[in-house]
Amino acid sequence: MPYAAPMKPLTRLADLKAKHYGNSNWSELVIDDGNSRAYVISAAPGSKVARHLFPDSPAWWVVQEGRIRFEIETPQGWQKFEARKGSYVFAPERHLHSLEVVGNEPAIRFEVTLAAATPVFDAPPENVGNGVIEYIPVTLSTGPNPDDVPNKSGTGDRIHVNIEDLEASRRGQSAWSEPAQRKNRVRGNFIYGHARDNPKRKPGYRGHMHADFAEFWIVLRGQLQWIMEGIGHPLLASEGDIVYAPPKTFHIPEFYGDGPACRLTSSTYPSANHIFDAAPERKQ
Repeated sequence: MPYAAPMKPLTRLADLKAKHYGNSNWSELVIDDGNSRAYVISAAPGSKVARHLFPDSPAWWVVQEGRIRFEIETPQGWQKFEARKGSYVFAPERHLHSLEVVGNEPAIRFEVTLAAATPVFDAPPENVGNGVIEYIPVTLSTGPNPDDVPNKSGTGDRIHVNIEDLEASRRGQSAWSEPAQRKNRVRGNFIYGHARDNPKRKPGYRGHMHADFAEFWIVLRGQLQWIMEGIGHPLLASEGDIVYAPPKTFHIPEFYGDGPACRLTSSTYPSANHIFDAAPERKQ
């Protein structure tokens, strides 16, 4: 499948920072493919996003730089916490949430929702930008979606975790994987390892693809490389970088370098079925 703007195989955080050098407040749309919409957003200290929810879409973030204080409504009550570089944060659909950049430095975040997600605010916010003509009061259903994919763990949604916390919980393990999200139209995994953990592959083997949806990743730790169909060289990505594979595009993600690496995967189908190239070495 071809790449359609704004998607591209690799979005480097360093390139976005260089493009906006000297400006603390900027936003770049990096994914908008009909399933997912994702921005990389930089905001100055003190910047706020007022309480709002998405009626039919969860929202999730990875903090790429700086510190952000989140406030997220959950069935167990409000969770308030400070996220830093390497933090993953999740707000369920139909639940209010807000954020504020704290500290003395700008914060950069990767922000993902479903493609058509529309925010609904609990009060008319200030400085919402262009395009707002008027505010109208509404009533809508909130709280857990009774038709959502059930959480098999029984512990509810993971609202916040940092890569350092995950590493500490898996100390001594060279490679591991665990779910980040399992929702109706959001699925993700943390996948961690070293170059020594990469499966051996025969020359010409193309990995797997997804027939009906794109897959994308953000690097949380270290470096990874992707072998991507249609691209004549490996894509080397570092912490904060985003890699995108269109539907029907074979790809192979591999850990790279001497140290540990971790990627957060994302797709919009709960089963995220894999279609492997002929005679795969190992299902992933």
